[in-house]
Amino acid sequence: MTEALFLGAILLLPFQFALNLAENVDLVTTKVLVPIVFCAWLIRGLSKKRIRLPSKMETWLIAVFLGLSGISLVLGRDWELGIRKTLYFLSVFPIFFISADLLENRSFRMKAVGAIIASGSLAALTGIVQFSLPFILGLDGTLKIWRSLAYFFLGNSFGKVIAINPSWLVNISGNTWMRAFGFFPDPHNFSFFVSLCFFVAIGYLFSGKNVAYRLAAGAGAGLMLLAIALSFSRGSYLGILAGIIFFTAFFLGRSGYLGKASVVLALFVALLFLIYPKPISQRLVSVFNLKEGSNKERMKNWEEAFGIILDHPLAGVGLGGYATTVDPAAEDRSSIYAHNIFLDIAAETGILNSLVFLILILTCAWRGITSKNFFGLGIASGGIYFLVHGIFDTPLWSPQVMVIFLVVVAMGMYSNKLKAQGVKLFAESGAVFD
Repeated sequence: MTEALFLGAILLLPFQFALNLAENVDLVTTKVLVPIVFCAWLIRGLSKKRIRLPSKMETWLIAVFLGLSGISLVLGRDWELGIRKTLYFLSVFPIFFISADLLENRSFRMKAVGAIIASGSLAALTGIVQFSLPFILGLDGTLKIWRSLAYFFLGNSFGKVIAINPSWLVNISGNTWMRAFGFFPDPHNFSFFVSLCFFVAIGYLFSGKNVAYRLAAGAGAGLMLLAIALSFSRGSYLGILAGIIFFTAFFLGRSGYLGKASVVLALFVALLFLIYPKPISQRLVSVFNLKEGSNKERMKNWEEAFGIILDHPLAGVGLGGYATTVDPAAEDRSSIYAHNIFLDIAAETGILNSLVFLILILTCAWRGITSKNFFGLGIASGGIYFLVHGIFDTPLWSPQVMVIFLVVVAMGMYSNKLKAQGVKLFAESGAVFD
């Protein structure tokens, strides 16, 4: 029962919808399902008189992160501002402790891998269809449909904020394009989610034992890569490039030469840039244009965050206090963020807590590297992606992204136990992943 609920919650992530309990109360299903799974896990553990929490670095880092966040709430400027975010943490972070226990079982771990790849593929397919609709229905017609859907998937209050100030479109060289973002509030959180699933798929592609499943993982990875490209999220572009380069570098070092699957992947990426040379390549190049509007705005956000951190280095301004520190008139659901996950954490909960979160990501990457297998390398590459993209955007407050991130971190703790799933990918050279 607990395992089924867990897998169901993963599969439902791209399609979470909101329960509008009251005005300004949009309770998305992810924040309901995780506590339900947690309760089922606790009941099962108590019935067996065994609740297992592995004593590993990741477990302690997450416990310290939550503890420091709680301290900042007490020492911050206004603890009432942090109540909503505290409830958010309590509704999302338990998924790590559940995952840390359930994923120890090898058979279930492989089911979870399949669920993650399927979830990312479904999200990607939704985003690709979304990008394509304006060519059929027109841009205005597509926007009208998605604005109406926003209230269902995001909730009345949050949906209204997003519908008024959407980042759903991108203008490149005078042409306006619909971005791929599925049922996520914006393309950035969409690309965070899909990219983490992408690297799990890449890891399984090179380590799986079943040929049919590996082919399915490869197809899913291709679908996800296309959706990420069509999100036009520049932070995601940089993160994906960093993750792929990281994976390829270690892959080459372990195999001796690039295998056929890597060549196919490289050709697929090249094909994307050939089909859409201007939209994608120009969007990527614009990252380095400091005079571009959104880049100037992001740098302004970083400067504001730095100023707040210098004034409140130890405990920050308190969980939930960033927006009102920048703008005292900001509303509870304000979209004011530093657009850098490390600056956001440091500004609200202190520099130490930001370092704890950074170490968590690096630990995930290091454990994947030292696992000596390609699945672990995929997990590590996902960590590198998250680190790079996190410099430009803040996924901390997206329940879908954080759930998949915490599950992947927990899965990485067992990547060194996947040796039995090795296959001879390079029979010609005799190199064996085992």
